[in-house]
Amino acid sequence: MNFYRQLICFLAVLTMVGCAGGLLHRLDQQQGNLVTERMIELLKPGMNREQVVFIMGQPILKNSFDSDRWDYIYTFAPRSQTPEKRYLTLYFEEGLLTRLVGNYELVEGDSEDAPEDNS
Repeated sequence: MNFYRQLICFLAVLTMVGCAGGLLHRLDQQQGNLVTERMIELLKPGMNREQVVFIMGQPILKNSFDSDRWDYIYTFAPRSQTPEKRYLTLYFEEGLLTRLVGNYELVEGDSEDAPEDNS
């Protein structure tokens, strides 16, 4: 009887140490719109909204007050590492793409209109 009690205590302690020590398997987490370099290369000023949706898919955020701004946001959190946050904002005028702003390597633009990073 005493042996079983010691065995149960040992297994319980071993389980707690395994959970606390980060030995559990954690999955990589991906959220939002995955935007590839190829997608960005295909975007050209003057494209209409349907052409943009065909290339990029529907945006994760459509501004209710400004229908001429679409935000594509992507977060990748590899296990045990710092999450990577990327965004791409598309601006339209009269239904046509005019500019891109984001933190993807191929996109250049000012960060004044960029969503705030609240990390």
